[in-house]
Amino acid sequence: MLLKRKGVIARRSKRQRWQWTMCHGRRALGRSGFFSTRMSAEESEENPLRVKPFWRVFILVCGIVATTSMQYSSENQSGPKPGGMKSAAKAAALPQIWKSATTGKEYRVQIDGDRLTAEWSNIPPQAAKQGAYIRSECRRSGTRWVGTSRILLPCPLPDGKTKMCPMQLRFEVDFISSDRITGGAEILRDFDCGSCEVRKTGWGPFSWAPKR
Repeated sequence: MLLKRKGVIARRSKRQRWQWTMCHGRRALGRSGFFSTRMSAEESEENPLRVKPFWRVFILVCGIVATTSMQYSSENQSGPKPGGMKSAAKAAALPQIWKSATTGKEYRVQIDGDRLTAEWSNIPPQAAKQGAYIRSECRRSGTRWVGTSRILLPCPLPDGKTKMCPMQLRFEVDFISSDRITGGAEILRDFDCGSCEVRKTGWGPFSWAPKR
């Protein structure tokens, strides 16, 4: 009888502990927003993998939330590629040498981020010996590239000699594709070679195509 009573007491004691845990767990939910996950020592020792249905749901929800959080964090770390990378890829695909349809001059064009440069490449040997150059540099401004051209060109004098004259003129690009570059540039209308003075300028369009 004593053994039977001890068994009953033990079972009651176990049930009471379980009821106490669940009761205090519910109270904890009201206070802190989550259930206490403590199990009795006897339950965990008898079957460590045994989880009651409610805890299965709770663990499943936690697992889903954790997985979603990890995926979101991974996506944020990889992140969308900056637009600059796309522009760089486009710039890398552009031909390097372009020929002007109006003057026949050839230019080496490079794009680096929001910076565009164009340099005269087929300079006649005699002018090259004298240090002639045309170097244009632009910065992106909205849909256009706006900048200036620094120029050093030989200018013929009345006595048959030439004088190297430096100047700086406006230069803009309004369209770029793999087969065409168009824009406009300041052009000379009146220029004094003796003093290298720019007296009057105009505006002229240009169109470049890749050198074939």
